[in-house]
Amino acid sequence: MKILMIKRHRKWRKAGNKACKTWAYHRLTISPFSVHLQQYKPMNTKRHTVPELPRKNFLFDKKLWVIAGICIITFICFNYSLNNLFTNWDDDVYVTHDQYIKAFTADNLKTIFTEDITKNNYHPLTMLSLAVNYHYAQLEPRTYYLTNILIHIANVILVFLLATEFCARLKINKSRSLFMAAFCALWFGVHPMHVESVSWLAERKDVLYAFFYFLGLLTYLRYIDKNKIKWYLLTVLCFIASCLSKPMAVVFPVSLLAIDLLLNRKWKSKVLVEKIPLLLVSLACGGYAYYRQNATGAIAPFAVLSFADRVMYASYGFVMYVTKLFYPFRLSTFYPYPYHYIDGSLPWIYYASPVIGIAIVAVPLFIAWKMNKKYFRVIAFGYGFFTANIIFVLQFISCGAAIMADRYSYVSYFGLLFMIVYFLGEIRDRFPLYKISVILLLSAFSAELSYLCYERTKVWHNSETLLKDAIHKYPYGALLSYKWLGNYYMDSLQYDSAGRCYRMLTMLHAADASVYDNLGNIFKFKNEYPQALKAYDTSLQMGGNIYRTLLDRSSCLADMEDTNAAIRDYATALRLNPDAEKRYAEAGFTESQKKQYTDAIGRYTVLLKFSPNNPYYYFYRGVSEFGEGKIRASAADFKSAFLFNAPQVSVIAVYNLSVACDSLNDDSDAVKYAYIARQHGYAVDPAYFNKIKGKVKKTEKDE
Repeated sequence: MKILMIKRHRKWRKAGNKACKTWAYHRLTISPFSVHLQQYKPMNTKRHTVPELPRKNFLFDKKLWVIAGICIITFICFNYSLNNLFTNWDDDVYVTHDQYIKAFTADNLKTIFTEDITKNNYHPLTMLSLAVNYHYAQLEPRTYYLTNILIHIANVILVFLLATEFCARLKINKSRSLFMAAFCALWFGVHPMHVESVSWLAERKDVLYAFFYFLGLLTYLRYIDKNKIKWYLLTVLCFIASCLSKPMAVVFPVSLLAIDLLLNRKWKSKVLVEKIPLLLVSLACGGYAYYRQNATGAIAPFAVLSFADRVMYASYGFVMYVTKLFYPFRLSTFYPYPYHYIDGSLPWIYYASPVIGIAIVAVPLFIAWKMNKKYFRVIAFGYGFFTANIIFVLQFISCGAAIMADRYSYVSYFGLLFMIVYFLGEIRDRFPLYKISVILLLSAFSAELSYLCYERTKVWHNSETLLKDAIHKYPYGALLSYKWLGNYYMDSLQYDSAGRCYRMLTMLHAADASVYDNLGNIFKFKNEYPQALKAYDTSLQMGGNIYRTLLDRSSCLADMEDTNAAIRDYATALRLNPDAEKRYAEAGFTESQKKQYTDAIGRYTVLLKFSPNNPYYYFYRGVSEFGEGKIRASAADFKSAFLFNAPQVSVIAVYNLSVACDSLNDDSDAVKYAYIARQHGYAVDPAYFNKIKGKVKKTEKDE
């Protein structure tokens, strides 16, 4: 038995830029033994063209407008940072006192890429970016902060793109995808916990390493799709650039495994083998970072903390990072370790933190495993990404004096944010009647974060506002903040305020010899010499700052005109550290610039006992003596500096000698030395020259 059928279907083909279609007919013959399909000629061969759809104008691209809006909001939130100044919290190490970023020379570039010039971490790309800033703006803070903000905004865009790519691979519709990516990027951009990474100039390394980190995640997604070696190589290159910006990037391969889990990639050998080159880079960069941190004393010996303490401190940090994501309270530049009670116990939260931390992770994972495997993968990715990027700063390995820091949340929060917006998107889709209410509620939360972010940037205005904020939050724990605030007041010549900070540290029994050394300097500046010597002695007994304290005590003894004792201290310091002379001379120069002439004279007197052939010491002692009103002594020192015939100092010394002679009414010598200065190329002021010549003529006329 045979059945004949006529079937019509469409056949599409392209003709230039137009889509064309033709009608064709098939004869389908079905029998118990075979099926035959025969195509007949089309009954209607006329081609029907489909009009080409107009291309979508980018001005009507909703996604583009959303990204632009998020970037503008982020810039407004950080706008106040453009008014901020340099702080004394590592900004001096990275910029103001760093000689290698101040000239694009071959030697400086070599040093930047081959040495740890900040003496705490190796991050050459960060230092190179700061060198570019200095090349165009020198020490204008605004441009440095603007660069930080622009890199942060670039990271916001990358986070938006990452969230969008994840949504596409999880087969989420476009409307929900835009919702998720928008809030994920917005909260990343305006979260107050991220202010430290953006508004702290020295944390350029944070925003820069994150830029290459997120870019590497995007290229990895493209590699998964295309399976082409060029995308893999780009991923490796971004990872290396991220490590060269900040060593925290070493966990990048673990983040890739978290992405593999989220996208449900099959765990074949290829998935693991492709991570091996990345792991080798991680081991190299991580090993060197550990070596540098340990060499500078930032890593505490394992015997300092017990295993139980390490678990409690790490769990506390984990819980606080998660808590501050939702409720960013008591943010500070410094979170001190807790004080033990008299019986040796800790506050209850530290004992509860391990249980709370496990519950935060385990309960959602267990519920998701029972409900939906996709939910499980999303939660596992969120916590896995967060934990991987925070694990090395949770104080299992005690590094630094703080138990946690806002900046460590910068990259790690992306995992939690994506997890949160995913389930918010689920709620939005499952309860469409409440869609507008959900969006309004989340917008209100975003507005609150934005306000807190803007207010937080004001804290970073200068060293005083920054450190006072930390002291206000932790008045009995922020010991380093008291010290840095005292140093800030010292540099600003506010000795009474500095003294209050250092005395507070002595009341808190700070085991820091430099505190007593600085306290001694304050007493010295106030001419309270017995108390200064007592503070110096305490500093020397504590150790750790011996050669600097000896130099400062030497200066104090010189002010007291106990020259022999001053020379002994200086000689001891010189034996301990060959750089003692340089430090002593720089301190003398600084004192001379600050018009602390007595202190400067004492230092240069001691220096000349050991280096009597240094014309600079004579010159700067002469400057200080002239400022002190000891004109005849200054004239003698200027003459000594001139007679050495040193090219860079002799010309200025002989002019100063002329000025000193004029002050002593030695008019003929004043003219003589002014002539010599002109012969050596010094531009003597014509008015001054005519004045002293007139005085000589008047004297001769009177005679």
